[in-house]
Amino acid sequence: MQLASWLLAGALMASAGAALAQQPSSIPGLVVTVPPPAQPREPVAPLRADPAPPKAQAKPKPAPRPRREASTAPGAGESSGDGGGGKSRRQGIVVLVNDEPITAYEVDQRATLMALGANIGERAQANFKRLAQDPNINNQLRSILEETIKSNPGKSREQILAVFEERKKNFIMGLQRRAIESARAGVLPTLREKALDEIIEERLKIQEGKRLSVTVTDDEVEKSFKDMASRNKLTEAQFVAQLKSQGIDASTMKARTRAALVWRDVIRRKFGSQIAVSDRDIDRFVEQSAEESGGAKVEMQLHKITLAVPGRIDQAALARRLSEAEQLRKRFRDCRSTQELVKGVPDARFESLANQAASAVSEPTRSLLLNAKDGEMVPPTLASSGVELYAVCGRKTVKADDEKRLRAQQELTMREFEVVSRRHLRDLRAEALIEKR
Repeated sequence: MQLASWLLAGALMASAGAALAQQPSSIPGLVVTVPPPAQPREPVAPLRADPAPPKAQAKPKPAPRPRREASTAPGAGESSGDGGGGKSRRQGIVVLVNDEPITAYEVDQRATLMALGANIGERAQANFKRLAQDPNINNQLRSILEETIKSNPGKSREQILAVFEERKKNFIMGLQRRAIESARAGVLPTLREKALDEIIEERLKIQEGKRLSVTVTDDEVEKSFKDMASRNKLTEAQFVAQLKSQGIDASTMKARTRAALVWRDVIRRKFGSQIAVSDRDIDRFVEQSAEESGGAKVEMQLHKITLAVPGRIDQAALARRLSEAEQLRKRFRDCRSTQELVKGVPDARFESLANQAASAVSEPTRSLLLNAKDGEMVPPTLASSGVELYAVCGRKTVKADDEKRLRAQQELTMREFEVVSRRHLRDLRAEALIEKR
């Protein structure tokens, strides 16, 4: 499992602009996008290079209405676009947006959802690196191996090692979960204000959709929700359960989905005829994409030393091999002399691994290698073959294929939509009556 793909509850939803751009936002284990409709709801005029769209005509601000008691507002916990399934909840109202309430419950739910999709990759990587470098890791793996040997009497060496590898995998996954949960907990307190801001904007988007008679049916929201589950290779029930395990009600996700779908159609209806992308823009985008390394994969040149543990596997033999590995690491100077290190060491094997994908190396060694400098040997780790030592002797980036012209045109068009989307939302917000409680 690579660190970039942990995401349980990978990005869940993209922001409204990203939904327009049809870009996925992932959290570990979850891939979420808002798909475009098969056909626009109404004909859109051919794209042409028109001047910037005129600013939406200002609407008179609605007169303030009498305050309602926050603690007794019936149904205050329901979003105006929650996609169904929301239950009436007596929750304190924190904001009125053109007299539509937002409750503390909604804000807490949205902050939790945003935490799942927050960019915690670097935090999680740092946490996992710290855990992987803990000298007690090998002691814990050794204990797992010893317990495996004791609990599997009569089994062959190969059978015992197979059981150990499975338990080692589960142990590493546990470390990864700890790293992710710690990183996520660190960002949650900072997200509540952002969550409130996002819900305010969603209220405005839904209200603008109503004004323009843009509607999204419950069936469309449900279809989008089921598509999210399918992209994550889950049934709808499993997807709901996974969200619930993270403290998120499915209605929170559906509310976000509905707002994104409505807003996408609002922007297409108002500005679809004013967006144009030239062939020159497409050519430039394709050329830049070919030069960038984003999304590329890293191949490493590695030297590997394996210190086998022949015969009976016991604590004394493992301790001896780990001690020998540490001594070899201390003697390591550079990759030119790695092979010399194993001379005279019994049951030691040297391998030169060219163009080795990081994904081919198991954790925790993979993380150590990705964070190591060229010419550095990482700490030894236990494996089914014995004790392993890796040295990073170089790396190169393999570029992805050039973007196709059609994909480039879609990307550039969506970027233009994002620009007008942000401008229109800013205008709506300036005209709205937003009352914080």
